[in-house]
Amino acid sequence: MQQNMNKSAMINGLIIGAMLSLKFLLSSFNNSTLSIIGFFISVSIVFALYKFATNYRDKVNDGFIKYSQAFVYIFQMYLYGSVVMSLVVLIYTSFNQEFLSSMLNQILTMYDKFNIPIEDEAVSFLESIYKPAPFALFNLFSSTIGAAFWGLILAAFVKKEKSIFE
Repeated sequence: MQQNMNKSAMINGLIIGAMLSLKFLLSSFNNSTLSIIGFFISVSIVFALYKFATNYRDKVNDGFIKYSQAFVYIFQMYLYGSVVMSLVVLIYTSFNQEFLSSMLNQILTMYDKFNIPIEDEAVSFLESIYKPAPFALFNLFSSTIGAAFWGLILAAFVKKEKSIFE
Protein backbone atom coordinates (compact mmCIF):
# COMPACT_ATOMS: atom_id res chain seq x y z
CA MET A 1 0.00 0.00 0.00
CA GLN A 2 2.77 2.44 0.95
CA GLN A 3 4.65 1.63 -2.25
CA ASN A 4 1.53 2.37 -4.33
CA MET A 5 1.10 5.66 -2.48
CA ASN A 6 4.70 6.69 -3.08
CA LYS A 7 4.62 5.73 -6.77
CA SER A 8 1.35 7.54 -7.33
CA ALA A 9 2.63 10.60 -5.45
CA MET A 10 5.77 10.63 -7.61
CA ILE A 11 3.83 10.47 -10.86
CA ASN A 12 1.37 13.15 -9.80
CA GLY A 13 4.25 15.12 -8.27
CA LEU A 14 5.78 15.42 -11.74
CA ILE A 15 2.60 17.11 -12.96
CA ILE A 16 2.55 19.39 -9.91
CA GLY A 17 6.24 20.11 -10.52
CA ALA A 18 5.55 21.10 -14.12
CA MET A 19 2.83 23.46 -12.92
CA LEU A 20 5.07 24.96 -10.20
CA SER A 21 7.90 25.36 -12.71
CA LEU A 22 5.62 27.08 -15.20
CA LYS A 23 4.41 29.43 -12.46
CA PHE A 24 8.02 30.28 -11.55
CA LEU A 25 9.02 30.87 -15.16
CA LEU A 26 6.01 33.11 -15.79
CA SER A 27 6.70 35.12 -12.63
CA SER A 28 10.31 35.70 -13.66
CA PHE A 29 9.32 37.98 -16.55
CA ASN A 30 7.84 40.84 -14.43
CA ASN A 31 4.80 41.10 -16.67
CA SER A 32 1.39 41.74 -15.12
CA THR A 33 -0.46 39.58 -17.64
CA LEU A 34 1.89 36.67 -17.00
CA SER A 35 1.53 37.26 -13.25
CA ILE A 36 -2.23 36.86 -13.57
CA ILE A 37 -1.74 33.62 -15.46
CA GLY A 38 0.67 32.56 -12.70
CA PHE A 39 -2.04 33.24 -10.12
CA PHE A 40 -4.47 31.00 -11.99
CA ILE A 41 -1.80 28.31 -12.14
CA SER A 42 -1.43 28.59 -8.35
CA VAL A 43 -5.16 28.05 -7.92
CA SER A 44 -5.00 25.17 -10.41
CA ILE A 45 -2.25 23.54 -8.36
CA VAL A 46 -4.51 23.45 -5.29
CA PHE A 47 -7.36 21.96 -7.33
CA ALA A 48 -4.97 19.42 -8.89
CA LEU A 49 -3.71 18.37 -5.45
CA TYR A 50 -7.28 17.85 -4.30
CA LYS A 51 -8.29 15.99 -7.47
CA PHE A 52 -5.22 13.71 -7.41
CA ALA A 53 -5.80 12.91 -3.73
CA THR A 54 -9.49 12.10 -4.18
CA ASN A 55 -8.65 10.04 -7.25
CA TYR A 56 -6.08 8.10 -5.21
CA ARG A 57 -8.62 7.65 -2.41
CA ASP A 58 -11.34 6.37 -4.72
CA LYS A 59 -9.33 4.20 -7.11
CA VAL A 60 -6.50 2.81 -4.99
CA ASN A 61 -7.90 2.91 -1.44
CA ASP A 62 -11.40 1.61 -2.20
CA GLY A 63 -12.97 4.99 -1.52
CA PHE A 64 -11.54 5.46 1.97
CA ILE A 65 -8.51 7.28 3.37
CA LYS A 66 -7.56 8.49 6.83
CA TYR A 67 -6.61 12.11 7.44
CA SER A 68 -3.00 11.15 8.12
CA GLN A 69 -2.74 9.14 4.90
CA ALA A 70 -4.28 11.97 2.90
CA PHE A 71 -1.86 14.44 4.47
CA VAL A 72 1.16 12.25 3.66
CA TYR A 73 -0.03 11.72 0.08
CA ILE A 74 -0.63 15.43 -0.58
CA PHE A 75 2.63 16.36 1.15
CA GLN A 76 4.57 13.86 -0.96
CA MET A 77 3.00 15.07 -4.21
CA TYR A 78 3.84 18.68 -3.45
CA LEU A 79 7.31 17.77 -2.22
CA TYR A 80 8.13 15.82 -5.40
CA GLY A 81 6.77 18.71 -7.43
CA SER A 82 8.93 21.11 -5.42
CA VAL A 83 12.04 19.08 -6.21
CA VAL A 84 11.22 19.35 -9.92
CA MET A 85 10.61 23.08 -9.59
CA SER A 86 13.84 23.58 -7.64
CA LEU A 87 15.77 21.89 -10.43
CA VAL A 88 14.14 24.24 -12.93
CA VAL A 89 14.98 27.20 -10.67
CA LEU A 90 18.59 26.02 -10.41
CA ILE A 91 18.93 25.66 -14.17
CA TYR A 92 17.18 28.96 -14.89
CA THR A 93 19.18 30.98 -12.39
CA SER A 94 22.45 29.35 -13.48
CA PHE A 95 21.93 30.57 -17.03
CA ASN A 96 20.24 33.86 -16.13
CA GLN A 97 22.45 35.43 -13.47
CA GLU A 98 20.74 38.80 -13.95
CA PHE A 99 17.51 37.42 -12.50
CA LEU A 100 18.97 36.91 -9.02
CA SER A 101 21.02 40.10 -9.09
CA SER A 102 17.88 42.02 -10.05
CA MET A 103 15.98 40.47 -7.14
CA LEU A 104 18.79 41.33 -4.74
CA ASN A 105 18.89 44.87 -6.08
CA GLN A 106 15.13 45.23 -5.54
CA ILE A 107 15.50 44.11 -1.92
CA LEU A 108 18.35 46.52 -1.23
CA THR A 109 16.41 49.35 -2.93
CA MET A 110 13.43 48.63 -0.70
CA TYR A 111 15.65 48.89 2.38
CA ASP A 112 16.86 52.28 1.10
CA LYS A 113 13.31 53.51 0.38
CA PHE A 114 12.18 52.79 3.92
CA ASN A 115 15.40 54.19 5.41
CA ILE A 116 16.21 50.90 7.09
CA PRO A 117 19.90 50.68 7.90
CA ILE A 118 21.51 47.51 6.67
CA GLU A 119 24.90 46.32 7.80
CA ASP A 120 27.61 44.97 5.53
CA GLU A 121 27.25 41.49 7.07
CA ALA A 122 23.57 41.43 6.16
CA VAL A 123 24.35 42.51 2.59
CA SER A 124 26.98 39.80 2.24
CA PHE A 125 24.52 37.25 3.66
CA LEU A 126 21.87 38.29 1.12
CA GLU A 127 24.45 38.11 -1.65
CA SER A 128 25.31 34.56 -0.61
CA ILE A 129 21.65 33.50 -0.67
CA TYR A 130 20.99 35.03 -4.09
CA LYS A 131 23.22 32.59 -5.93
CA PRO A 132 21.73 29.70 -7.98
CA ALA A 133 22.28 26.73 -5.63
CA PRO A 134 21.36 28.43 -2.31
CA PHE A 135 18.36 30.09 -3.97
CA ALA A 136 17.12 26.73 -5.31
CA LEU A 137 17.58 25.12 -1.88
CA PHE A 138 15.78 28.01 -0.19
CA ASN A 139 12.98 27.55 -2.74
CA LEU A 140 12.81 23.85 -1.89
CA PHE A 141 12.66 24.60 1.84
CA SER A 142 9.89 27.18 1.45
CA SER A 143 7.97 24.81 -0.81
CA THR A 144 8.19 22.15 1.89
CA ILE A 145 6.39 24.53 4.22
CA GLY A 146 3.80 25.09 1.48
CA ALA A 147 3.43 21.33 1.09
CA ALA A 148 2.69 20.96 4.79
CA PHE A 149 0.24 23.87 4.67
CA TRP A 150 -1.76 22.50 1.76
CA GLY A 151 -1.51 18.96 3.09
CA LEU A 152 -3.05 19.97 6.42
CA ILE A 153 -5.91 21.83 4.76
CA LEU A 154 -6.72 19.56 1.83
CA ALA A 155 -6.45 16.33 3.85
CA ALA A 156 -9.49 17.46 5.84
CA PHE A 157 -11.52 17.59 2.62
CA VAL A 158 -10.11 14.38 1.16
CA LYS A 159 -10.40 12.09 4.18
CA LYS A 160 -13.18 9.56 4.17
CA GLU A 161 -13.12 6.84 6.79
CA LYS A 162 -15.03 3.57 6.75
CA SER A 163 -18.26 3.50 8.64
CA ILE A 164 -18.21 1.45 11.82
CA PHE A 165 -21.11 -0.55 10.39
CA GLU A 166 -19.15 -1.78 7.36
